Order: sequence, then structure tokens, then C-alpha cells
Amino acid sequence: MPALRLTHPIHLLLTPAMTPGLKLLATALLLISTATSAAEPEQLDKVTVQLQKDPAIMPYGRINELLGLLQRHGQGLFRLEFKLTPSDPSKPLGKVQIALQHADRYIPIVPNADQVFDLPVLPQEQAREADLATNQAKGSLGIRATLRLTTPTEQLDMAQVRRIMKTAHTVRSEVLPWYLRMFFPQVLGVRVCSDQPRWELEWPEQGQLLAVPLSADPKDRDPDAVKGEPSRFCTTLSGQEQWPDAARLVAPSGSRLSMRASATR
Repeated sequence: MPALRLTHPIHLLLTPAMTPGLKLLATALLLISTATSAAEPEQLDKVTVQLQKDPAIMPYGRINELLGLLQRHGQGLFRLEFKLTPSDPSKPLGKVQIALQHADRYIPIVPNADQVFDLPVLPQEQAREADLATNQAKGSLGIRATLRLTTPTEQLDMAQVRRIMKTAHTVRSEVLPWYLRMFFPQVLGVRVCSDQPRWELEWPEQGQLLAVPLSADPKDRDPDAVKGEPSRFCTTLSGQEQWPDAARLVAPSGSRLSMRASATR
């Protein structure tokens, strides 16, 4: 099974690993990368290859399969966000170079200032042979994958909540094979977290604008909260509420949506 850390966004932890047999393959791929760099001088600096192919680590073919299924069946509601993390939190990451490559293709990956990046969907036959390569020392780098909602907070209404819930159930129960379901949780609702617990649902009815306040759940925690620091206030909409589809969320500036998931897989 792949090494992973599963929370309410989904976390997939990848760390470098290499068997002796793979060292020969890594050397060959490094020669290919070097030759490609010589032919294309504008390409990013060469990445030292550390192929992460290990029985305990999810191969890229599986990641690619999950990305492809979400792309085809997720109705644009979900995306996987990847982030580089140091294996030792006391040692910040330096200048990280990362690439996705196999025998005949090299794709530089460029993280943003927060070390967040996306991964491409490859043809499945290429993905089966692809590996992530970095310039970091073995064991010093991890990659965390988080399942995000694409709906902006200001565009959330009850119709969208119900659409997200229905699609999430369909993707998990009918689309994903059993070995990928651990990376897509049983969704309990759409969570909104804010610095202040001031949320309302409002909708027009018979010429009037009606509104109902929402309460914070003291047992819930912002999945983006920094460990050891207080969480922001959160509330969850399950889609089972009696409010109309047109009821729109009104939330403080800076609020963020996420999926609230069941503790069981």
C-alpha cells in the first residue's frame, strides 16, 4: 500500500527511494536529461534524478490514474494540489528543482513561492513508466497532495453544495477503483472556515431577501491550520438542509472552502 497521511483534505506523502537495480536506470535517464539540456539550452537546469520507485510508495501511474478520473468525471469540481515539504520541519527547503520524466520525455515542474504545484495528466502508458525526480538529497523531501474544491467561496449556494455532494458520492462509489478510494474520502459536507464566525445564507422569496445565520462547529478544525496554532472558525453545509437551492453563502473576506470528510475510509 502507498505511504500516505489522510486528513480532511487528502494527503499523499511521497519520499525518495531507490533500489540498487534502479540506480542503473537512474544513471541512464540522467544521461538522457543531460543530452536533452545540451540540445535545448533554454531548458531549466538539469535535475539530479532520484527515482521514487518503491513498493511502499504510490507509483506515478496511480497518481495519473486518479488525476485522469477526476478530470473526466469530477465535473470540474475537484482538483489535486501538490506541495513540497521538508522531511525534517526544522530544515527549510532550499532551491528545489523537480521534474516528471521517463525514458523519452522530460517535464519540468515549477512550484510557486509556497512550493505548491500541479501535476499533468499523461497518457497512461507513459505514466506507468514516469517518475518524479528532484535535486534534493535522498530522504530530505516529501510531496503532499491535497484534494481541493474549485468553487470560489463567493459563488457557493445550496444548489452547488448539493451538486458537490452528489458528484463526490458518484466519483467515490461508482468511478474510482477500490485502490484509489482511500485518496477520495466519504464527504460529509462542504466546510467553510473564516477568521470570524459570521456566515449567513440569503435568498429572495416573494419579493423579500431572507437570511439565516450559520453557527460554528466547535468540534471542527480548519484543515489548513498550522499545527500547534489555533484553528479558524468553521461550519459545514451537508446539502440535506431545507433551505432552497438559491440560498447563497455570505462569508467574511478570506474565507476558504474545503470538504469535510468522514473519519472512516
